[in-house]
Amino acid sequence: MKQTFLATLIAAFSVSAFANTFQHQSDASFGWLDTSDGDLQQWTLSHRFYLALVSTGNLAPYAEAGFLSRSSSVNAGYNYLNIDTGLVEGSISGWNIGGEYKDNSHNFYASAQLIELNGTDDRVVLLSGGYFIQSDWLVKLDARHYREDGAGSETEYGISTKKLLALENGNFINIEAHYMDVKGDDESEFGVAADYYFGRNIALGVAYDWTSDDVVNADEDSVTVRGSWYLQPTLALSAAVVFDYLDTSEELYQLGVTYRF
Repeated sequence: MKQTFLATLIAAFSVSAFANTFQHQSDASFGWLDTSDGDLQQWTLSHRFYLALVSTGNLAPYAEAGFLSRSSSVNAGYNYLNIDTGLVEGSISGWNIGGEYKDNSHNFYASAQLIELNGTDDRVVLLSGGYFIQSDWLVKLDARHYREDGAGSETEYGISTKKLLALENGNFINIEAHYMDVKGDDESEFGVAADYYFGRNIALGVAYDWTSDDVVNADEDSVTVRGSWYLQPTLALSAAVVFDYLDTSEELYQLGVTYRF
């Protein structure tokens, strides 16, 4: 009895000791778009494995634990899209696999991602190399190589950044921006985003993405309003609305859940 009781105490202590860390993160989301011609539904599943434990024991937002950890990781995901309109009816599925390299011993960053569409020869490869100017500020150069089914391949280049600001009231602001030069077109892709963290659990943000032949005059654009709520360090709910999704003049609604262990 004493040995059983002692083993129970040790197990309970071990759980408490590691309650502020995780090494796996799984995400699932569902999105839908209603139009006058029909509807579109999208399911996404993804999983990321960190090569070292990620801590949530500091004062930063729970959502930013992976970004601040400097732990390298590998990831994989699956996407399924169902389309039912008067003109198009069917489904598209695809998968992605990749990884991120970063380490606390230096400030260099690198990532790679491979995206494939099932049943086609479509392929996209995303590559990035960057540097942490500060522990919470990353600047990187990006490359996007894509090959369309039955067509040639192109490589595009850009730059992006992410910065997490700590405010005096204990809240945080996440700021992101990106630029990509579109190959074979006179236009470029631009994007800016900001998320305000109310403490560590709740975030509310907005993103603006547009394409244009200069920075100011947008030919196509979309606005995303998004939010997340970490009920606990290992479980979160998220939601987003994308206005004028893919230049359809319609809204795309998304719901998601995140679980860490």
